[in-house]
Amino acid sequence: MADQKYLTALQPFILLAKSATGRAAADLVVQATQASGCFVFSELLECPNIQALSASPDGNKYLELLKIFAYGSLSDYRANEANLPPLSEKQLEKLKQLSLITLASRGAEYLTYPSLLQSLELPSVRLLEDLVISAIYAGLLHAKLDTASQLVEVSSTAGRDVAPSEIADIIATLNAWSQQCEDVLADIDDQMKTVHREAVQKKKEAEEYERLLTAKKGELGIFKGGGKGKRVISESAEDGRYLADDDDMDIDDGSFGEAGGAGWPSNAGRRRIKNRLGGVLGNKRR
Repeated sequence: MADQKYLTALQPFILLAKSATGRAAADLVVQATQASGCFVFSELLECPNIQALSASPDGNKYLELLKIFAYGSLSDYRANEANLPPLSEKQLEKLKQLSLITLASRGAEYLTYPSLLQSLELPSVRLLEDLVISAIYAGLLHAKLDTASQLVEVSSTAGRDVAPSEIADIIATLNAWSQQCEDVLADIDDQMKTVHREAVQKKKEAEEYERLLTAKKGELGIFKGGGKGKRVISESAEDGRYLADDDDMDIDDGSFGEAGGAGWPSNAGRRRIKNRLGGVLGNKRR
């Protein structure tokens, strides 16, 4: 699983964060955000020594930078660039790859070549395609490059970390989905009951038809073993009728079948949920 692979790559930094303080913790943020294979950061962000960076203006810059790598984008960095540390080439490339995941969750209109060139600050189509290919090889997304239509066709992406501000939207979306499921199940249950009632009614009608037919046969004096073409006179009948044994009807009764949480999930669970609801949440952000 890609999420587990990214978490494994982050694990050494989580261990180091247990003892790193002050400037060492800030340096750890820089190392993690430019390390190969590290694309999730919530577990590092939650470490007490990393959170302690907020106590000083200089340290808070690195804490905010880590938040952007966890669940922000290149545009978020540019919006607050004056209050953040500068990015190395490796950090910039990684942030562009992560931003590509975010853009993919917002809809196909954000994945046209012109839109991506602008959003990711890339000067040429060749560099854009190289970035997409690198993201594919990193397991961040499954996509195809449609050069004719100038579009990146994304079929799935890795899950990114969940920002605290997104939790309410995720819960609301899940509640709405749960309600829709309950409505569908209730509708299916109603349809099953209707089918069962109709089956019972048809069975009753078939049984009543058989009863009436048997009674009518008895009334007309039809008995088994009668000769073919025999004229049978019923006491209640006003006229005689010729009935043949091999004209008797076999009545089939027919057969009918019998009618038939507690706590918020872990960071890995949040990333998977956010990934599956990305389109919905992306629409809300627009």
